[in-house]
Amino acid sequence: MHSSVLQNDKYIAFSNDNTVEVLIEERLDEGVQKKDPKADTYDAKDEKGNPVKYMKEWPGLTYDEIIALAGSPGGQYNKTGKIPYTSIVDPYTLQEMKSLPGGQSAKGIMESVGEAAKKLVADHGPALKRATLQKFQATAKTIEDSIAKTGGSKAMADLVKLQASIAKESEALKNKAKELEAKVLDAVKADLDKAEGLISAGDMKGATAILKPYAGLLKGTDLDARYKELSDKTKADAPPAK
Repeated sequence: MHSSVLQNDKYIAFSNDNTVEVLIEERLDEGVQKKDPKADTYDAKDEKGNPVKYMKEWPGLTYDEIIALAGSPGGQYNKTGKIPYTSIVDPYTLQEMKSLPGGQSAKGIMESVGEAAKKLVADHGPALKRATLQKFQATAKTIEDSIAKTGGSKAMADLVKLQASIAKESEALKNKAKELEAKVLDAVKADLDKAEGLISAGDMKGATAILKPYAGLLKGTDLDARYKELSDKTKADAPPAK
């Protein structure tokens, strides 16, 4: 199973967008104690750059992570008492959708996952691909980081593009975008407050410089009416052109 499925290039590409793997590996501690070659580790760095020892048989996973997985609810599905055993689980209910006892091929598992996916999409709407989520997360982080550097206008413009790109994605992802929107709108509100202060001080040019980048960006938000009100003030109170 390890070599024919988990190390199969086609399955690796397929699983990146279609599955969440939960490995239940028992007696790993025994293998470590006996210095079994399959329990060897290699030195690497984790996502934060910290030194870490990953398992050679399961690259990217530490001993502690595999032990934790073995103690997860994933172990409840194998009622046969035999290994290997593969279970396809509904991520919404955690109920087993299909039992696959014994050795399996990568092709067979992919076909079974495909059948399960059709039912899940029919019941719950479009699935969220991991690649799409990763792209969203990277863009969202860039937007959030940019607030302190460039203010709300650029962050808002980038957010509008991001929201358009996920218009056909799942509600779960759209909800994440709404969480980001709340942070961006806080920065926008701060800009509007600043513009209002400049208007009160008679600095229409300064206020206009702040407001102009927001043209068309705040439609559908609670701040759109206030933006229009401030923009109208800069035009009404601006000195006549010579």
